[in-house]
Parts: sequence; structure tokens; C-alpha cells
Amino acid sequence: MSLDIAKNVIEGNPTKTFFIEMITRDISIRDAILDLLDNSIDGASKINPHNYEGLFVEIIIDKDKFIVKDNCGGFSLETAKKYAFRFGRPDDAPDTHGSVGRFGIGMKRALFKIGKYFEVESKHTEDHFQVSVDVNTWRHKKKSITTNEITTEVEDWDFSYEDITIESSNLEENGTYIEVSQLYDEVSELFNDNEFLTSLRGDIERLLNFSLEKGIRITLNGEELSGKNIQIFNDESTPYMAEGVKDKVRYKVIGGLGVVGDPSKSGWYIYCNDRLVLEADKSEITGWGTSGIPKWHIDHVMFRGIVFLDSDETINLPLTTTKKGIDATSDIYKFVHFFMREAMGNIMPFFKLVTKLGNEANPYRELLGETENKISVVEMKSTDLVIAPRKFVAPVVDQEAIATKKESVRISYDVKKDWANVARTHSKSKSLKELGETTFEYYIKMESLNE
Repeated sequence: MSLDIAKNVIEGNPTKTFFIEMITRDISIRDAILDLLDNSIDGASKINPHNYEGLFVEIIIDKDKFIVKDNCGGFSLETAKKYAFRFGRPDDAPDTHGSVGRFGIGMKRALFKIGKYFEVESKHTEDHFQVSVDVNTWRHKKKSITTNEITTEVEDWDFSYEDITIESSNLEENGTYIEVSQLYDEVSELFNDNEFLTSLRGDIERLLNFSLEKGIRITLNGEELSGKNIQIFNDESTPYMAEGVKDKVRYKVIGGLGVVGDPSKSGWYIYCNDRLVLEADKSEITGWGTSGIPKWHIDHVMFRGIVFLDSDETINLPLTTTKKGIDATSDIYKFVHFFMREAMGNIMPFFKLVTKLGNEANPYRELLGETENKISVVEMKSTDLVIAPRKFVAPVVDQEAIATKKESVRISYDVKKDWANVARTHSKSKSLKELGETTFEYYIKMESLNE
């Protein structure tokens, strides 16, 4: 029996209009910009995963244009042809090696979201080229395909590139230059709004704080941004820690105490390949208010929980497509969630003990914040924090110290770490706190002798 196959096929091809107008709705302008910055951070990580000193990302935003420029290595023409400008990641794509890009749509979706014309220039050790796209022209671009002597017109999804010479380049070093113009009206209005720029600055400082702490320099309209560092006590109090590998994901769960400060800083922080995807979470998704764990209360204001999830292949991570949340149904998150609950269970008795201090509770919390040595989020990831794994050691509730606090002040200053360690060894101080007390007592003794 003869069968005309073509008559029995239902086309399931996507359309460019759907991609330009619909998929871009799933992401905000701020998230689109962060997607582009993630590409720069991925480039920095390939240069040196441990230290970003000397690398920069410059962002320029106004009502007429959007520019991102970096010196983070750029990408090759082969990468552009096979992956960077493809709509979705091919099955044969290599591992992303610790990036946060996952589905292969981030850069294109961001560019289409912002404006109707864009240029992407990449200077790499192997190539130097530029892709220029007029979105309206590209949207209607067709190509002819001939099958069985029948020629049909289909949508042409391809992009063209041109080689760049030094004279026409926007880049002095290996890196990437992206410029979007002919902005959509609503985007142009946003980019002309100081409130939006302030909000964007805050998002970058929070969500990319790990990269900022590693030393990368990010500027927004010429103003340098700073990381919103997260710290945990690591002295008399030692944090809970569990770490290992599960389903090709390296995990590290840390639970401990931080300064009282702003209650909005309390909660769980989850990083996927160094990108903050959940910040100061106090909801059921991180265990609060679930079986055996109370709902977050102001009594828990000192709680700090950090989760690091890293994988060479990003698809293994429990990320959502917008990178602003966790897929709580994923097997790896369910596995790690056990340790998160265990950490909270370890720490809760300490909070109950502090609450029983009544009027002395706040002075005690403040005292801990002033006297405890603290470790930064970058140090947490690379340092063996605890003597006994999966055990939180609470600080001693010192009633005498609480009473003394009312009649004392804190003296604080920064010195080079190497000098401090030499001084601590020489003075036989057990901690930096003790070193500070020793040097002050030495000064007082010397002054007394001079009277």
C-alpha cells in the first residue's frame, strides 16, 4: 500500500515570533541583565575559578542603549556557531564546567527582551568577530529548502557574523562587548528611571556577591558595586557543616550564627555554581515551619544557613529557568534538605536558651556580634570550618560578660592577615580576639609606666 508520508505529518516547529514575544515574558528586565552578567562571570571562572582580581564588567544604561563590556576571555567562533547562538542546548553540547547557564536561551532571550537591534562582539585567543542583528529583519528572514525537487520557504533562524579588526573593535583585551539599541519604549522608560537603576544595583550586589567577593570589579554607569557579604561566627561558636557529592553535585551545608543586624538577613542562602538563587529564605521550602522545626521568629534573627551546590553540568542543579528559585522536588535538593533540617535542629536549642535570658537577651546577642571572629562566604566554601562534622557548637552564655558589656565599648580595626597571624603567634594568643585584648593591655601598661 502506497502512503504519502507528508500527508501524515503534523508540523511541530517553533516560530521566531513565539520566541521573541512570548518566551521573553517569562523574565524581567533585571533578570535579563543578570543573565548577561552571568555569562561574564562564567568567563571569569574559566580564567581563574578561585580569584577574579584584575577582571571587570562595565554596565552602561541610559534611555537609548544598554552596554555590557568585560575582559573575561570572550568565546570562540566555534562556540558561537555550535552553542552560544543556538536556541536551546544541543544534546551533544559539552559540560558547562561550573556555569549557571542551563538551557541555552539566556543570552538570546535577554537581548530580544531589551531592544530591536543588538551587537555581540567577542575577542578570544582564537577569534575576533561580531554578530549584528536587526530583530525585525531577522524575524521575517526566510530560506529555501528543496526536498524531492519541491522547494519551500521556511523560517531562517541563522545569524551572520563578521571578522573584526583592532581598529574597529570595542575591546582592548580578550572579552565580550554587547550593545543593545532601539530599545522598546517600556525598557527605555525603565532605563531612564533612577529608582530602577538603584534596584538593579542592589540585585547585582546581592545575587553576584560571591563573585564580587572573589575580586571582580563591576561598575554600573561608572559607579563601582560592592558585595553584600554574608558572615558566620567561627570562634567560640563553630558552625554545623556537612559536605559530600551526590549525583555529580558537590554540596556543602553550613548552619550557624551571624550578627543581629537586619532581620531580613536571617535565613537560608543557597548558591548554585556560586550564583545566589535563594536569599535569606525563611519559608517551608528551606524547612521553616515543617515537622520538628518552628516557623521563623525574631528570636531566630541570628540564624545563618549557607548551601553551596556545584556541578560541572548545570542541568544537575535544582535551578529554575530564571535562576531565582529552587526546584524543591528535585532529588538533589531533597537529599540536601535533610542536612539543612539537621543543622536547624542543632541550633534551635541555643535560641531557646538565649530567649530565656529575657531582658539580657539582646545585650548578649550584641556581645556575640562584637566579640566573635567571623568568616566570609568565600572563606566558608574553601575552608574546613569545624572540628566535628554535622555538629553545631554553641557559644557559652557568659552572664559576667553580659554585665560587663554595659560598661564597655568595642574597639575595631583592620590589619593585614599575615601581620595579624605573626602577632598572634608571637603573643601566644589563641584567637584574634585575644590578640586585640593583648595589644590593648600592652598599650595601657606602657602608658602606665610612662606616667
